[in-house]
Amino acid sequence: LVELMREGVRNNRIDTVRPEHLPEAMGRPPRKDDHGGEVYVYRRANLPCHICGTEIRTADLVSRNLFWCPRCQPT
Repeated sequence: LVELMREGVRNNRIDTVRPEHLPEAMGRPPRKDDHGGEVYVYRRANLPCHICGTEIRTADLVSRNLFWCPRCQPT
């Protein structure tokens, strides 16, 4: 995340996905969403994780939606 932030400052933009995980690099279609940008787990409940293939989980916490990969982001 720290390196992504440095890269974002250099490029004058916010990137939330490492270059090696972009759709072009992974051979998958880009995300189509009103909010734009690539993400690892946000709004991807029940879909496979781009990194490990585990199903993305979601939960509600204080009226906020949480999204995570149980393998890549264990509790």
